[in-house]
Amino acid sequence: RENACSIYLLSAAVVNIIYLTFYGFIQIFPVNYRNVTTTAFVLCKIYLYIAGILGQLAKTLLVLASIDRFLVTNRHVLVRRYSTPKRAKYLVFFGFIFWLLLSIHLPIMTTIVNGQCTGVGIYVTIRAIYVIIFVGLFPIITLSIFGFLTYRNMKQLHNRIRPTANNADTPMHRRDRDLLKLVISETVVYLITAGPYPLMFLETMISLYAVQNKSIQYSQIEVFMLNIVSFILFINSAAPFYTYIIASKSFRRDFTRIIINGYRKITRRLV
Repeated sequence: RENACSIYLLSAAVVNIIYLTFYGFIQIFPVNYRNVTTTAFVLCKIYLYIAGILGQLAKTLLVLASIDRFLVTNRHVLVRRYSTPKRAKYLVFFGFIFWLLLSIHLPIMTTIVNGQCTGVGIYVTIRAIYVIIFVGLFPIITLSIFGFLTYRNMKQLHNRIRPTANNADTPMHRRDRDLLKLVISETVVYLITAGPYPLMFLETMISLYAVQNKSIQYSQIEVFMLNIVSFILFINSAAPFYTYIIASKSFRRDFTRIIINGYRKITRRLV
């Protein structure tokens, strides 16, 4: 059954697949060349721009899915009416355009310095603030707030329908509850995998002004830690499938059915 939350999650899955494919392509043709060639310069800008758009769009879709779960679990009919597939499609398109424009600073202000695709001068601070706000504070705070509000709505809904034996007409159907589990589980994974990334940028920004004449060893440690938290953040794009398998019984059942049906079709063709 098509609903707003399924549109957000499906769109996020497509975005994550594109992001993972693009990231793999970049690993085959590395951005961080030692010699500053035209190819490396162009790849540097393309990589940061496309990765910035896809990464932020996936986070935005998760936030929208969390907000949608709050709307669906609300006891007021007028609030629940804001959750519609048509509105969800508009918001997905608007989110893409929004990050397409807001991420334009990445290819403009970045270049290759000492073999690293990075910014220079004051832009190092600007990008750190950008990451702290849009990768760290905004998604984490928004997901936490609407996660709590959704939990409160669920608790109120449970207390309201508990005395009745038949709850088939209640606004929270089984599929909606399954989608809620998926959103909550993906939110928890995001908090774990994305949390260290803005903290590392915060440390880099503070050390830029607090630590005079950074030693080579200190800079190497920063680069190493930044690579570690970047890899952890990258896991966030590949985690939803495994998260859904663990969190949702219906997802496991549907996935198993797809595998079995696919296997039967293949064996029939071979026979």
